Amino acid sequence: MTDSLKYTLGALVVLIGIYFYNQNVQRSYTVPDSSIFSGIPEDIHRVLISEGDNALELVRSDTTWRITQADSLLIKENQIKNLFDRLLAVKMEMLISRNETKWEKFGVDDSLGRHLQAFNDKDKKLIHYIFGNAGQDYQHNYIRELNSAEVYRTNDNVYFLLNTSATYWGKSPPKPKELETDL
Repeated sequence: MTDSLKYTLGALVVLIGIYFYNQNVQRSYTVPDSSIFSGIPEDIHRVLISEGDNALELVRSDTTWRITQADSLLIKENQIKNLFDRLLAVKMEMLISRNETKWEKFGVDDSLGRHLQAFNDKDKKLIHYIFGNAGQDYQHNYIRELNSAEVYRTNDNVYFLLNTSATYWGKSPPKPKELETDL
């Protein structure tokens, strides 16, 4: 075997080694493909969404949801559907940072972020995530679990679903027909 062939094979082995090392490092930044809530949706009996001093609580009894801050409003069923089909199904797609000093940059520190908490019927906390929408990326959000330093990018923009306004989640009940004719 000639010297040039030995060098070429050696270089090829080194490049293959670098490739596999790089793949292993990249794999550590990728999260397994699972939603933020991996449990059964029927286990959720209360959802608390908060941002700063504003908070909204949704409570389920049997199959009916209600807003505790606005008993007079009827729940918009499409918003509850979005809660389960989009918000709780969002996936953490890529690890962005493990550095706590960067939480503010991504909007996921305790005071800047929007908190999503879900509880079961025994008031046990099932999940508590903090969402941030910092930066110019309108297709993704940043997310951090409450007691974790890791910040992830989500696969979908669900930040707008974390709305603390009662009128976003509910609507006024329809007026009875006899009242409408008297007016």
